Amino acid sequence: MAKNTTITMECLNSCLESFDIVRSDLTLTPNDGSMLRALADSGIEMVDCYRKDAENFIDSKEVVTAFAAINYAHAWIGCFTELGLFNSQPGEELFKTIKDEDKEGALITDEKMAKYLDITTRARKKLKIASPVRSFDRRLAIHFLDTSESYFKQAVDFRNDNDFVRAFAAVNYSHAWLDGGARIGLFDVEEDDVLFTLYE
Repeated sequence: MAKNTTITMECLNSCLESFDIVRSDLTLTPNDGSMLRALADSGIEMVDCYRKDAENFIDSKEVVTAFAAINYAHAWIGCFTELGLFNSQPGEELFKTIKDEDKEGALITDEKMAKYLDITTRARKKLKIASPVRSFDRRLAIHFLDTSESYFKQAVDFRNDNDFVRAFAAVNYSHAWLDGGARIGLFDVEEDDVLFTLYE
């Protein structure tokens, strides 16, 4: 298989458009003033922050990093929707909707791919499930870990198939599920605010 390592602005714009449709229909489910509303507000803050990051990276001509940010933002929507904090229809993961392209674009290098896989691997090794064994939160934590692992496996498989574009997106989904779990307290990450986006 030919190496798929470039992200065109056409691809990135398609991802942004898909994301914006999902985001525009998203509502928060918890009641105003409730503790769960504060958590939902925190989640939407992160979604919008990563969407803004994508715009800033585009302005800085950092197309690859913008692609990472928009996939990360979309994964947060999926994560918080699954928790029931967002009412949304995230649809397919963005990397499943992109087309293979043979056009000039921003290159995902071997080094960049390895760096993102390493960051997520370090995050996976760092966290511990924070919830008691027989609690519902532990079940949630295991679900978040399983989802992250599934995306990580897809990232590795795509990378092995020389499809760096989908691998890069999938590893961002993987990390976002770990990050979301850390933010809501499912994982003990030892106050690590480099690998994770903590609540406070």
